[in-house]
Amino acid sequence: MNAYAKSADTYLTQRILGASPEQQAALIMEAGQLHLGKAIRSLNENNLPAAVNSFLRVSEVIMEATARLDLEGGSELAQNLKRLYDFWTAEIMLASKARDTARLAAVAKGMGEIRTAWEQFHEKKAGAGAPATTRPQLGDQVV
Repeated sequence: MNAYAKSADTYLTQRILGASPEQQAALIMEAGQLHLGKAIRSLNENNLPAAVNSFLRVSEVIMEATARLDLEGGSELAQNLKRLYDFWTAEIMLASKARDTARLAAVAKGMGEIRTAWEQFHEKKAGAGAPATTRPQLGDQVV
């Protein structure tokens, strides 16, 4: 790994660890969008090994987002997000087989919408006087 990649990894790690659970959820969606963008570019360039790598990374992102949901708490929002994440997984699998970049772009757009919602939720929560002393831990559940 070169020095630039190491510094980028360090920056990302600090950004994640310093984030609230809502910000972490938004960062996860951002990562998904990033890897879907790479997958689309790779398919357009007919670079299948790179596309496969990006599909694997997007799958990991969706698994991480799913793992953060509090499904045992019975939240309707958590259940709906789980269904959405399952749908995205199926869409990505179908799109990868068909090399359907429009389908991948639709998932990326959906991730962007969820990302924006998490960012807005964080801003609303922070504006409501959320305690500054609470330090989220990587892996905290968000819903």
